Amino acid sequence: MDKFAFIRACREGGAAIEGALRDLDRTFFPGLYRECLRVVRDADAAYDVVQDTLIKIWRRCHTFRGESELLPWIRVILRRGVLDRARRSGHEIAVDADVLDDLLDGSARDVTAQASSPPEDDARRAEQKACFERCWRRFQAAAPAHAAVLSWIVDDGLTPAEIARLLDRSPGATREFISQCRKRARVHFAEWYALTFSTETSR
Repeated sequence: MDKFAFIRACREGGAAIEGALRDLDRTFFPGLYRECLRVVRDADAAYDVVQDTLIKIWRRCHTFRGESELLPWIRVILRRGVLDRARRSGHEIAVDADVLDDLLDGSARDVTAQASSPPEDDARRAEQKACFERCWRRFQAAAPAHAAVLSWIVDDGLTPAEIARLLDRSPGATREFISQCRKRARVHFAEWYALTFSTETSR
């Protein structure tokens, strides 16, 4: 279904919008479910969030003006639902060490690459990976909403403007929030940074 057919169905209401929602479910459910599952890490919870998203689409269909395609508009609704769930429950959110470090200004990434390149450094790589995962879990538990935003920036490459729409904040407030996310992450990743730099300087 294209956005113009969806707009027509929204205007007609009744059976037209019911049919449109069934079409959206068939078309977008698998992708939305995979995106949600990657964040909440629970199949039943992911299913519930996607179903809630479809209900919200039905309730908010009159707000869709066609400025974008349907999927980006739907993903904003989904991500807000996932973000709300992350705030409430602190479910795990996956992220990669190198891309997070790049997001936090890349201060240790080159050092990590240099320190981990020789084959004999497998044990050090494993130690750094385990440390990163511990830090990430602590960050998620302490600041699940901040962790969710960083994960979406890393995984999906969202721009500050897209994050502003997702969070329903002004561009200035969004930039400040992203800065807060980075600062909070740095605090929780202090152990990982210390291990990375001490490993390099001890060689």
